[in-house]
Amino acid sequence: MRSVSDDVKNKDFAPVYLIYGEEAYLRENYKRTLIKALVNPGDNLNYNVFRGADTDMETVLSLAVTLPFMAEKRVILVQDSELFNKTSDELADYIENPSEDTVLIFEEEKVNANNRSFKVAKGAGYCVKAERYDSKKLPSWVAADFKRYGKKVSGSAVDLLIERAGTDMTALDMEVTKLVSYVGDREGVFDDDVMKMVHRSPSASVFQMIEAVVDRRLDRAVGLYYDMLSGEESPFGIRSLIERHFRILLIVKDMADQKADNTEISAAAGISEKIVWKYEKQAKKYSRVKIKNVLSECTRTERAIKQGRIADKTAVELLLFGIADTGGGNSGRNK
Repeated sequence: MRSVSDDVKNKDFAPVYLIYGEEAYLRENYKRTLIKALVNPGDNLNYNVFRGADTDMETVLSLAVTLPFMAEKRVILVQDSELFNKTSDELADYIENPSEDTVLIFEEEKVNANNRSFKVAKGAGYCVKAERYDSKKLPSWVAADFKRYGKKVSGSAVDLLIERAGTDMTALDMEVTKLVSYVGDREGVFDDDVMKMVHRSPSASVFQMIEAVVDRRLDRAVGLYYDMLSGEESPFGIRSLIERHFRILLIVKDMADQKADNTEISAAAGISEKIVWKYEKQAKKYSRVKIKNVLSECTRTERAIKQGRIADKTAVELLLFGIADTGGGNSGRNK
């Protein structure tokens, strides 16, 4: 896999870059690093940007073989084009024999591994994958993010930050910036700073809400629901988070029963390794059948909202009561 930082350091750029993967923060970082290194500020003659699935590939390729004007390289950025999910011999042919006077940069969230253009790009060493950091690497990345600002942070503060803000790198970077501003000239960042400045992520709030439902504390569950609404979360968004939560519970339950370790569960479920035990504990209170019933109810709620049969705020509140009726209990631990 290609390294953008090495290419910039050595000033040895590939004629094509395919930046892809689910981690938006890293995709943006890689793209921004390349553009900064390759494009002179204000050069609108040799820098072109195309966005969206309606991008005309013929126009892009025609421009790619056009010599730059009084510059070493022409730079073309193509974002979210879905070209690596479509059949295109023309694109694959170009990647096999690209212009040395152009740097053609693609930024895509998803690609088809069986797509010929992707295979050619991968075989030529033009791919840069932006994949999420696993639970072991993420704390080091957060600590390094603080270090960029000249700040030292305790390991416990890093763990607390990830627990409260979640594992999304964009969100974590924003929280680091906020904490750096908060501590001012002070060199260290500590647990108390995180507690004061970092609010729990919506996913963490949903966890607490479901925990309250499991414990039959519906007044607390509904209270947490309205707290999330007051924090500008939409009812439909909360419904999606509830559905995601129970999909995670199902993954955790299945993998725990297969004796998978926390690292494997963390990677599969997309949660921090340090909180896998919390999900395991909650998953034990639901059978697989009951979890699947909740997921079906989430789908029905989504359909009812979209069809306008019930107000979204009321629909999600009723969903919480429905989850409570679905219940947990020891009898479902191994079913």
